Amino acid sequence: MAIITISRGIKSRGAELAKQLSERLEYTCKNREVVLEGAKKYNIMAEDLFRQLEKSPGLWQKLTREHERNQIFLQCSLIDAVKQDNIIYHGFAGQLFLRGIRHVLKVHLYAPLEERVRAVMEESGKNYDEASYYVAKIDEQRMLWVKYVCGENWRDPSLYDISFSTENMTIDTICEIVALTVGRPEFRTSAEAARGLEDLSLVCEVKAALASDDKMWNIPITVAANNGVVTLRGTVKDSKVRDAFVAIASQVKGVTACQVNISLTTDRLSKGTFGHD
Repeated sequence: MAIITISRGIKSRGAELAKQLSERLEYTCKNREVVLEGAKKYNIMAEDLFRQLEKSPGLWQKLTREHERNQIFLQCSLIDAVKQDNIIYHGFAGQLFLRGIRHVLKVHLYAPLEERVRAVMEESGKNYDEASYYVAKIDEQRMLWVKYVCGENWRDPSLYDISFSTENMTIDTICEIVALTVGRPEFRTSAEAARGLEDLSLVCEVKAALASDDKMWNIPITVAANNGVVTLRGTVKDSKVRDAFVAIASQVKGVTACQVNISLTTDRLSKGTFGHD
């Protein structure tokens, strides 16, 4: 079967759509659980992780790249969740974290502003002006977070496979269309798509291992993976740092070999392959 991500603004009825789809397709829904699982796995306070995901980064977070680190942890947790297949994720940035995986149907759900404001008023007791400000503030924070961490505009239609507006369509109708679409051949889990997900998972696990090391975290290194072979690229100050990167990456579960294409600041290129016994 497949994976479905639902992206939406606050109070756009994404949870309602996810629930109907899960009942119709017998899929498992995931939302806040992914953040909680990520916080537990990487020993982060869940409240801190939620707070950082809900707000755009300030000056200190930009300097320390703390938001980027937490993005890696969240992406790893999401990939762990969707590996079992038949998953609907209606949480933060799923369409970005699973980009490039063929059997993911990326859905965007739009609700008119007035409808969203009324929903906030009914739920919170805020007046119209307060509710309007709240919706606009949350939208702006999400837009800035995605722009800074992922370099994307979360409203860009090219990020999604299919978009809906609740202005003229009911959730029942949208559910029917999504259910039919996800059953099409292009969204079935092929062997190639499964390998792509495993490669992405391995890249994220290596990045998470590096992000967990405060000494290595702020050194820019790119990571790629192909069938268990991880490739590291970048520039470091000396061979000790290079070897430390190799040691961390090689210890990640699933890595069978580590190919190195790391140059030193002395302009001496260091290349090699370090395999496991």
